[in-house]
Amino acid sequence: MVVSGCSEASTDGAELYRLHCAACHGSDLSGGVGTSLAAGTGAAALDDSAYRVVIREGTTGMPASSLDARRIDAVIAYVRQVQGE
Repeated sequence: MVVSGCSEASTDGAELYRLHCAACHGSDLSGGVGTSLAAGTGAAALDDSAYRVVIREGTTGMPASSLDARRIDAVIAYVRQVQGE
């Protein structure tokens, strides 16, 4: 499912990111407790499928998400929009 560039997904993704991700990854993707997702970082270089796996399954220090596939894709679309992709 490709949602990049979809404004509805990006709007929904912004709210989902704020609720589920921003506390650790920063409201501007700059990081903090969690890794920076900002453009130019190693995390930003991951492709969307890698993001899906990380969000769904978690990583060391990051818990797995209970978001469904549509919501995960909306978060990814929002992150990509903020990254300028």
